[in-house]
Amino acid sequence: MARGNKTSSIPRATARKTRKRGRLSKAVADHTRPTPRHERLLPKLIGRTLMVIGAIVVVISFGNSFLVLPATSWLGQRDEIDARTEELETIKRATDELQTEVDRLNTPAGIEDAARDELGYVMAGEQRQQVVGESQAPIDLPTGWPYDLVTRIVDVRVSEAAAKAAAENDSDDPPATPESPTVVTEPLP
Repeated sequence: MARGNKTSSIPRATARKTRKRGRLSKAVADHTRPTPRHERLLPKLIGRTLMVIGAIVVVISFGNSFLVLPATSWLGQRDEIDARTEELETIKRATDELQTEVDRLNTPAGIEDAARDELGYVMAGEQRQQVVGESQAPIDLPTGWPYDLVTRIVDVRVSEAAAKAAAENDSDDPPATPESPTVVTEPLP
């Protein structure tokens, strides 16, 4: 304890440690020395510039990922919600109209009207009459290959029917051209 060792009474050699450390530092020193400027792949300014550009690209990509894309998605969702809201309002109006019709059909007068319209129901003492309008409906077809041919065929058939009707009118003494629609009455079973 004369040397001032506080933890041990065994003296230790200090020269050996220094030599081991010296050999180790020489072995590592060759690999860790700074690269001279003329041997560097990229100069210091270009390396820093590339680092700044890389950082800017990373910041922009994060900004795009976390700000721009969610914002556009949110705006698209708002438009879709507006469209769905309009569709819902249309469905509600249709449902209200159908409910009004159901309420009307739950009354005796509504049932009678529906039976007359849908089934041709006639009350006792009434007579069913059917009114027939014009027999020729206007034919408006688009222009183009298949429709031009159909239009010509219809024109030929109409002219043939008109000629046939004119021939029948010439052979009959009384004119058979009614000025109002024909009323057809059918007896009910």
